[in-house]
Amino acid sequence: MIYRQAEEILAETLAPLTTGEFFGAVGKRSLDLRGGPAHPRGKLFGDDPKRTLLNAFRTHATTLESHARAPTQAAPEPRAVSSANEMLELVKDFHARGYTVRVPHVTSLAPGVRQFTRALEFMLRRPAKAAMVWGAAGAEAIIHYDKPDNIIVQLEGRKRWFISTDPPGLQNKWTQVGEPLPDLTRHRIVDVEPGDLIYVPHGTPHTVESTTESLHLAIVFEPLSLKDAIIAAVDRLADSDRTFRETAMTRVQDADLGHVSSQVLEGLERLMAHCRSEDFLKEAIDLRASRSTAEMAALPKPSAMVGVTPDTRVRQSPLAICYLRPSFDSLDFSQPGEHISIHRGVEPELQFIASTDSFRVGDVPGASSVDVKAALVSRLIQSGFLEIAD
Repeated sequence: MIYRQAEEILAETLAPLTTGEFFGAVGKRSLDLRGGPAHPRGKLFGDDPKRTLLNAFRTHATTLESHARAPTQAAPEPRAVSSANEMLELVKDFHARGYTVRVPHVTSLAPGVRQFTRALEFMLRRPAKAAMVWGAAGAEAIIHYDKPDNIIVQLEGRKRWFISTDPPGLQNKWTQVGEPLPDLTRHRIVDVEPGDLIYVPHGTPHTVESTTESLHLAIVFEPLSLKDAIIAAVDRLADSDRTFRETAMTRVQDADLGHVSSQVLEGLERLMAHCRSEDFLKEAIDLRASRSTAEMAALPKPSAMVGVTPDTRVRQSPLAICYLRPSFDSLDFSQPGEHISIHRGVEPELQFIASTDSFRVGDVPGASSVDVKAALVSRLIQSGFLEIAD
């Protein structure tokens, strides 16, 4: 996937909002977009979202989660089932007891969701996940906030959202001891139907009611925060500054906090000096993006190798993204699921491959021989990043 493709995928789903308007709101304010059943985002989970979900009974029936404002009895235990109909019965059992069902890890179930989440990951260089939420008519949620940012796409039925109009709390991932309950005193009401989209920044109090039986897609992500950027800078400096890796204390009871304080202050002074360089910060963010990309789910790999010649036309796999950065005496080509270390002599070739969606092997620029280019392309086919175009 190249930038143009990611931009097109996001633009189609977010329309009429532009991608610039969307990313400008991330972390700052909630959004709601009307679409209607004909909008392309209404088909992200296919023509029949319920059937797609139920057909995944072998892998997803045991993963069901639930929540409720006022359940009538304890939730049933998720369990393995032998058919889509049996999974439907399990979902209805949750509903009968007053629970809304959440099905996590549904990204792989629909091409539209896979493409959208990967385009989002391409832009953010951060993982994105998707879940389905299935509620019965009249179901209600407690007032709460989510810890990741949340894109909601209504697929079936109607819901009414109550969303705080206060600035997002942007709470940390962990729950603070004694933290007060979320406040929804000031809020707006948003009624959604199939094809509508809501964006809720993390830490925004909200609740929801299912006006009818309802199914919505929840895509969650965590944009890079200032804290993340500072940690990235610390990680980068720790690569070259041994003192950042030395033991600061062992038993807390024996710690000389005055000495530790001096070490911390000296380390911060060195960090501040480095952070005045935009090149250093770029290296730090690049390193974090490279690691984050490699931690994503691995790309599907071919079952058999195909011979590559200069006339072979290849293309990037549909879910392929990569991050290319120098690492010691080699290049770190990070793609979902792995880091590939490649000789720096083929950097022009790799830059072309990373930024070109489809090409003929013989047209790859660079000073290396045709055999080297073919071997490089073969290696990236083997990793799942490239595939034969014909």
